[in-house]
Amino acid sequence: MPESVKMILVLTLISGAAGLGLSAMNDLTKPLAEENDRLFTLSSINTVMPEAQTPDACESYEPAFDNSPDQDAVCVGNTIVYRGRKGDEITGIAVKAIGDEAYSGTITVLVGLRMNDGVLTGLKVLKHAETPGLGSLMTKCEFQQQMVGKGVTDINWTVVKDGGDISQLSGATISSRSMLSAIHKAQAIWKDHKDEIQNDEALAQGEVCDGQ
Repeated sequence: MPESVKMILVLTLISGAAGLGLSAMNDLTKPLAEENDRLFTLSSINTVMPEAQTPDACESYEPAFDNSPDQDAVCVGNTIVYRGRKGDEITGIAVKAIGDEAYSGTITVLVGLRMNDGVLTGLKVLKHAETPGLGSLMTKCEFQQQMVGKGVTDINWTVVKDGGDISQLSGATISSRSMLSAIHKAQAIWKDHKDEIQNDEALAQGEVCDGQ
């Protein structure tokens, strides 16, 4: 057998073995990755739906629900909404909202809202690519504190630079506006789609919400 043919056969066998190995590894690690994703989602929901009448963005609380909101989600206008319940009553929601274009792309924010009055109970930035030390400071509780605990009509939900009540991050007004746009979207979901939130069937396991 020519040497070149032998080399091709050997390389083919090596490639096949490597492919089978990677496939087997993926099958082994996929359930663990999915469980880690689920635990991160649940932890994030815990953060934005605290058991506190007047929540403090820099404090930790027990969650304000006794169900598993990550398994009780609905899709409202291509936006995923996690429902927190006490017994059969929906006490709060966590809306996964994507803000308008920021300085370095879009940001994704988990926005917690109390169901009965729309008070913002917490914020968790899930994804961003903003400048470290500038736009990235939107993840800090000190910035979020001016919004947490406020209702839809309690303040003007725009930055001071635009005539509102939210002090924008120094040198990162665009990032601040993007985060606020995500909050606006979550507030609109709460205000305009209460019936769907209350009554729609939860997404089935593995079912996705278009656009997220």
